[in-house]
Amino acid sequence: MRSFITSETNPFIKQLKTLLRSNRQCRQQGLTIAEGIHLGQELLNHSDLIVKTVVRSGAEKNPEISSLVQQYEAKQIAIIEVPASVFNLICPVETSVGLLSLIRIPKEDTSELAGDAVYLDSVQDPGNVGTIIRAVAASGVPTIYTNQDSAWIWSPKVLRSAMGAHFYIKIRSSVSLEEAKKETGAEILVADARGGKDLYQESWGERSSLWVFGNEGLGVSQTALDLADKVILIPIAPEIESLNVAMAATVCLFEQRRRRLVKK
Repeated sequence: MRSFITSETNPFIKQLKTLLRSNRQCRQQGLTIAEGIHLGQELLNHSDLIVKTVVRSGAEKNPEISSLVQQYEAKQIAIIEVPASVFNLICPVETSVGLLSLIRIPKEDTSELAGDAVYLDSVQDPGNVGTIIRAVAASGVPTIYTNQDSAWIWSPKVLRSAMGAHFYIKIRSSVSLEEAKKETGAEILVADARGGKDLYQESWGERSSLWVFGNEGLGVSQTALDLADKVILIPIAPEIESLNVAMAATVCLFEQRRRRLVKK
């Protein structure tokens, strides 16, 4: 079923504009915006979450978008076509392929949370949070936690950056580190560029790990350092001060994956 909207004052367009501006409204309504081809393809496996899909006029000249729209229509998902002037008002990125969906936010799964996990300690950039989510899923870690000061994990920008990885891990948001430790029973490994044990030389990973990655500017909190079983440092060339938090998380998680695979 396809319909056309040309006015930015249409109630559905106004709803999307509100959700785009306000994570609070997203939380209250239980809805968020998923933009792009990668997310569009992933949502084919979770089509029950799609409320409506919006396509920019002319975007279906792209064969991938045309194929996605046809598959959505086959699943009886409502397709809304809008002109570029309207699409730009509801899109979370400046340069878009012209496809987005309004989706329901899945409920958090709290079952069987034991095992490896990652905890984001006030990581505030949506791009960093999304990249870390993707690294978590790619490295085989089943769970990610965030505290209340981290970028909201279901925001449109985080969703776009993670490129569908949300749907392959368990997510727990606005959780204290103490609570995460209790739920996982894991060894807390705090990554800190200011000092710690060498990532490659230190003994760790004999049991489940709860990795903690901190704020882009301030690093990990004192609470995290106080709760740490081990503080880990990535040894880098002396000319470079530090790594971006998403890069650091990826390095740590794939070193963990390497160690886990060697033991198999």
